[in-house]
Order: sequence, then structure tokens, then C-alpha cells
Amino acid sequence: MINKLEVGKRLCVLRKKENYSQAELSEILQVSPQAVSKWETGISLPDIEILLKLSWLLKTSINSILEGDDYIEEVPNVNREHIFLNRILMCPRCRHALKFKINHNGNIVYRCDNNHEYAVVDGVLDFNTREIPGELWSLSLRNYDAYLQGQHSPHNSNYDRGLNQADVIWKVIESKRPRIILDMACGMGIGIKSQIERITWPVTIIMVDISHRILKWNKIFYSTEHKNPFVRMVYLACDGSNLPIMNNAVDLVFSYAGYESMQAKMMDGVREAYRVLKNGGCSVYTKLAIEDFKSENSKTWIRLLLSSLEEEEKDWWKKELIDAHQWIEECKKIGFTENSHTKIYGELPAPKTNKFPFKNEMAQWMAEYVFVSLKP
Repeated sequence: MINKLEVGKRLCVLRKKENYSQAELSEILQVSPQAVSKWETGISLPDIEILLKLSWLLKTSINSILEGDDYIEEVPNVNREHIFLNRILMCPRCRHALKFKINHNGNIVYRCDNNHEYAVVDGVLDFNTREIPGELWSLSLRNYDAYLQGQHSPHNSNYDRGLNQADVIWKVIESKRPRIILDMACGMGIGIKSQIERITWPVTIIMVDISHRILKWNKIFYSTEHKNPFVRMVYLACDGSNLPIMNNAVDLVFSYAGYESMQAKMMDGVREAYRVLKNGGCSVYTKLAIEDFKSENSKTWIRLLLSSLEEEEKDWWKKELIDAHQWIEECKKIGFTENSHTKIYGELPAPKTNKFPFKNEMAQWMAEYVFVSLKP
């Protein structure tokens, strides 16, 4: 029989170890402070859903809470995110499993049996990738203060028209309740940021971007200003078209314009998302598209855009100019069997001039959709 009084004592010790007051813990768990007090004084026990959340928040096992067995980490003094990554990583060069090691300097590295090695630098597992030449956008942020300014600055209002895309995406995330989310080509995490604060179950979010510089600052930001105790953040500086993640490893792939930011590697990124998803998992993402190729508005925008480009840029843009139904057909070719979409907003009205009006963010005139692509 479970000794409720001993369970209560353990909960009290664990709570204090993680620096939660009873009131703070009750708010996170969405229960009354009286409920926490009753657990800790042995009057009652948490139900199974609450126990799962407590084990996550208090960094222990349910068995340790109920029976008092000490929670033993696989490697002493190694953070839980590194133990987690040990189960899902593979070498992007040889596709063999990666396992963490403590090197001679006392630092954590991940190494495969072919001795390919990748180091954790500033809390980010670095696969030595570099941004696309000519698209070194992270260098526009000179330091962390500039990064913070970008996080807190208002967005381009052209992206705020129509439905609230965050709410549309949240309905999908909430219905799936994924335990592992991969944020593809996350950048500063602007899209996932609006979802993190809503999560009320244990989730690991893997932030993937080609820029170590941005991920280093993401780690600071999401562990301080935008922290949710139910969310564990993991950071991989790698190429999204060659993810260092095993097949069938994640529950949901999220992308807020991330696929598009991969440019020529966009479809490779979508294929990688399909590969790493578990069967029954899905990718939920935003995608800009042509609203209607037959409309005069779309025809005008396309003409103005192409006339503003150098010849070498036109071929890429002609492939990017796609409508929602054409995009779904591309997803089916990859293997996604169900592909639904919600229109967030339509195209901007075309200007009555012969000059394309935008120098940056060239696609901001296009219609935007939230797509959900399911892996069978």
C-alpha cells in the first residue's frame, strides 16, 4: 500500500529543491493551493495525469514519488536534454547512431562509431553548418541586444492580416498533444513562441536552424524571458535538409515559414520532416502561395515580381510561385496522405504601377495558408 504521508514528504522536498512555492506549483498545475497542501501533508494523492506532470516538473520518476526510489540519471551531472538526445540522434555524415561522451576537457560531445564528433557549444549541439552564401541574415543581428530588439519589435503588418494563424496552429497542436516537437528552420522561434506559453503537458521542443549564432541566443531567451516549465528546449545547429535525427523519432514537425527559408532546399526539408516523423505524426506549418493563377491580381503581381529580378533569380521564383492545390500534390509525392489547409489571408491588391514595391521580404504580397500534412 502506498504511504500517502511519505509521498507527501517526498513531494515537499522535491518541490523545494526545484524552488517552487506551493502557490507557484498549484498555478502551473492548474489546481488549488489547498490540493498541493493536501498532497504534502498526506491527506490525498495526485491523480495519474497530475503525477505525470509532477514527475516532469520535479525532474524525477513517478515511481520515485510514490515509492521513494532515488531517481538515477544515466550519467551523473549530465543535463536531461543530453540524455534525451542520446536516444534520437544519428550522424549526418554516416547515418550511424550518435552517443554523448565527456571529452578530455570535461565537455560534452556526440560521437558515432566512425569517430565523427560534434560538440555542444554554448548549450547548442553544433554540426558545423553554415548559412547559404548571400543569405547570412543572422549577421544582421550584431549582438544579443539586437536579437532582443528583433524579438520585441512589431512584425510587418502585411503578415497580420486575416485569421490569427497562431490560433489555427494551436488547435492542431492541442488536438495532437505531441511529446516531441521539431521546429524546422526555426530562426528566432517567432512562430513557436506564441505556442509555448499555451502548453500544459510535458513537451520537448527541438529547435533546428543552420545558424549556431541564432540558436545560442534562442537558448538564452527561451530559458529566461519565455520559459514554460512543461517545455524542455533542445538546440541543434544543423542543415534541415540533412537532419541528424533518426527515422520515426518525433511526433510533430512545426514550421513558421521555415521550409520556405530553406529556399532551394525547401523540398528536401519537407522530405526530412516526413522521414523523422512517427507514423501518424504530422507537420503543421505556414506556407505562402498564389491565390489564383487565373486572377488579374495574381497575374499582375507575378509580372511585377519577375520584372524586378535578375535572370538567375527568376528560375527559383518560378518554382516558388505555386498555389495551394499544387503544393498539396507535391506533399503527396513525398508520402503525406492527408493534407488539409486553412487560408489565413489572401493576396494584397496589386499596385497600379509598373514597379514592384518591395525590396525585402519579396513574397509578402502572397496569400498565406496553414497546412497540416499527415504521415500515415
